[in-house]
Amino acid sequence: MGKTKVKLTLAGFYGLRTSPEMLAALNTEAAKVQARAGSGFASSAKAGAKTAVARVYPTGAAGVRAEAKHGALSKAVGGWNR
Repeated sequence: MGKTKVKLTLAGFYGLRTSPEMLAALNTEAAKVQARAGSGFASSAKAGAKTAVARVYPTGAAGVRAEAKHGALSKAVGGWNR
């Protein structure tokens, strides 16, 4: 068997990381974290020039309070012991 050569390109990685499929996967995972965190939180995902990111964030005072007092968001992502 001959050796296979693979050429990696940054453009290919950027295309993969910003693809619609990656955004859908990020939205799904962010929605799961949001559901575990409870009410008072929202999620979003967006693609930049080189990568896509998802965020879960408090939508008001109730969400901020839940995170400050109980660590709701930190627990939802597995940052604290449950």
